[in-house]
Amino acid sequence: MTISGFLRFRAKVPKMVFLPIGSLMIWLLCLSHSVQASEGEQAYQLKCMACHTIGGGKLVGPDLKGVNALRDHDWLVRWTVAPDKMLAEGDALAKQLLQEYNNIPMPNLGVSEAEAKSILAYIEAKSGEVSEPTTSPQPVPTSSPESGDELVTKPTTLSKPASAGQVKEAPWKKPVLTSSDDTPNFDIGRALYLGQRSFTNGGTACITCHRNTDIGGLGGGTLGPDLTKVYSRYGGNIGLTSVLLSTPFPTMRGVFVKKPLLDSEVAHLNAYFAETVSLEEEPVNVVFLVIGIGMGIAGFIILYILMHLIWKDRLTDVRIALVGR
Repeated sequence: MTISGFLRFRAKVPKMVFLPIGSLMIWLLCLSHSVQASEGEQAYQLKCMACHTIGGGKLVGPDLKGVNALRDHDWLVRWTVAPDKMLAEGDALAKQLLQEYNNIPMPNLGVSEAEAKSILAYIEAKSGEVSEPTTSPQPVPTSSPESGDELVTKPTTLSKPASAGQVKEAPWKKPVLTSSDDTPNFDIGRALYLGQRSFTNGGTACITCHRNTDIGGLGGGTLGPDLTKVYSRYGGNIGLTSVLLSTPFPTMRGVFVKKPLLDSEVAHLNAYFAETVSLEEEPVNVVFLVIGIGMGIAGFIILYILMHLIWKDRLTDVRIALVGR
């Protein structure tokens, strides 16, 4: 080999080595991103799909298509992991989102930082795809046997068969009704809300933790929010259905995670809440509540004193007779 040939060979070596190494690094990077997105899909369907879509429009929360380009990545990770802390700290953007979406705070679902990054990777990958047809409500008048009023609309879901290895479709994406006996009914929904009719899986009645104007008075708990306008607050039938079936909020999840609502029960509750939405929310009358509790305590004390006065001699006579023996 001549000197000039050797020099030309030596000049080509870096390129010959760099090209395969560079290609390998790019391939590994793409593979890593693909694996992360796959993990993110499962986490997204479990913890995000109840309130969000990717290109399907707003539900309870915003449409997440292209969110990676709209927000800072570190902010998105922290918001996904600890939204409650960011709201408590007064984060400006977090407060803006809270106000924009009917003052419904995003719950802390225990998402780890790694999960948050994989979810964002999945959203980024999904945002680049062509949007698929989303659920479109087809009005189907369903009436109460007594009132004859229209109650709800039943959504028709367009879906594709799952391919091998694909994550199973989330349960709240299925059609709400499952049999001819499951027609949404206002009276059944009201009975389920009040606990006059039990949930099939043994879940707690709504009235235990919530109140609404339809019941009135002291009819309901104060642990959860007023549900008078919950139907409109969560975007109607589709949004409320996803919340009731997935129970994304920590308090609800603790109650219903092992005792989930049936599709038909959700449909009946939707029928009930679709009617109460026309009423105005009434704030809790704290003074009346305190007076009521005070009167109850006072009544117990008075009853205890009366019982003691009426039967004070009976036990005394028995004791004296026993001691005398």
